[in-house]
Amino acid sequence: MNELIKIENKNGIETVNARELHEFLEVGKDFTNWIKDRIEKYDFKDGVDYTTCSPNLATEIHGGHNKKEYYISLDMAKELSMVENNDKGKEARKYFIEVEKAAKQMQLKQPTGQELIALALVEAQRFLAEKDAIIESQKPAVQFMNDVTGSRDAIEMSQVAKIIDKGYGRNQLFDLLREHGITRFNNEPYQNYIDSGWFRVVEQKWQDSKGETHIRIKTLIYQKGIDGIIKLIDKCKARDLI
Repeated sequence: MNELIKIENKNGIETVNARELHEFLEVGKDFTNWIKDRIEKYDFKDGVDYTTCSPNLATEIHGGHNKKEYYISLDMAKELSMVENNDKGKEARKYFIEVEKAAKQMQLKQPTGQELIALALVEAQRFLAEKDAIIESQKPAVQFMNDVTGSRDAIEMSQVAKIIDKGYGRNQLFDLLREHGITRFNNEPYQNYIDSGWFRVVEQKWQDSKGETHIRIKTLIYQKGIDGIIKLIDKCKARDLI
């Protein structure tokens, strides 16, 4: 929308300089008499429909152009435009109506401070609810791992394969570790890698169909081991060994 007449915000209220409106409307009467006549005739109230601004002393001492500015509300501007009863008045009134519509649309689009706070609270509650749901859904798996391994920070190789996402499954990772002398033929890590914090070895008891108890060794990987495996894969790829 093109700006026909400048809109100024005075103390939170959209106003128009009455002198500029007078010039746009091409009123034959001089401004001072025109505005005083309109205020008296249509009973506009100072402080409600308009405010005034007097010139400073530096301007007054020169004389001849001592101006008293009137800043009028958009409602008053629309009424003054309408009572002129000419094409310019119609154009100005239509313009002020469009300005008000645009302002209302902006208010509808922009949430208030309280609305923003409310939206933030809703978003925080949604996040917490999702977090609680994820924690709740993971409880069985976490408890299973704790029961089987007795550890909260070491995981199986199959899980490592998913986490690092390098295109290698559980068996391929164990093959890689055996090739580089990190684990034995049975996937049990050498002691120096256990001591350095790569792995944890646990014993698992199980019973066969005859009820006989057996023990098997399970290799679990700590975060340090995961980091080491990633570095090993990247190093081998760089050397075109994989």
